[in-house]
Amino acid sequence: MMKKFLALVAATCCTLALSATTYTSHLKVTINGISAEEDQVQVDVNRTSQGTYNLSLKNFCLTVEGVTMPVGNIEVNDVAGVDEFGYTTIKFDAPINITPGNDGEHSEGEWIGPMLGEVPIQLTARFIDRALDANIDIVLAVMGQTINVTLFGIAPELKGDVDHNMEVNISDVNAVVNEILK
Repeated sequence: MMKKFLALVAATCCTLALSATTYTSHLKVTINGISAEEDQVQVDVNRTSQGTYNLSLKNFCLTVEGVTMPVGNIEVNDVAGVDEFGYTTIKFDAPINITPGNDGEHSEGEWIGPMLGEVPIQLTARFIDRALDANIDIVLAVMGQTINVTLFGIAPELKGDVDHNMEVNISDVNAVVNEILK
């Protein structure tokens, strides 16, 4: 009985691993067509229990001519996904509140995103378990600016890839269950 319970727990853990991925992403930002310095960031995408997706870009900072401007956390939640052509696409077009980051380098009051209140964003992201391609447009009409954020990332490591075939799938669940039942 205990082995069956442990097998169920292992299967649940592998399923949860399918639902969340952190991508190490190349970040390119343009403001009204002028490029800022490029950077590398972490982007998290997780599938909720309702089958929708959450995407977060935390501690987003702009660097222009050597000056870093801490913006904050850009997060969209409960976005429906469409699976086609081998990848999932999510689209979001609504205002959000950018929250302060917590990178340890900037105090809560330094993050400029929360000072803006609700900002309209348009996000399109396409992803598979190993790669992410996303575009975020932030339209600041009051300031006459359109900030375009382009992200391309890869998942540095697939969590739950027990059989090391670079995919998290049913064979990983079977491998864990077989180890437990030995």
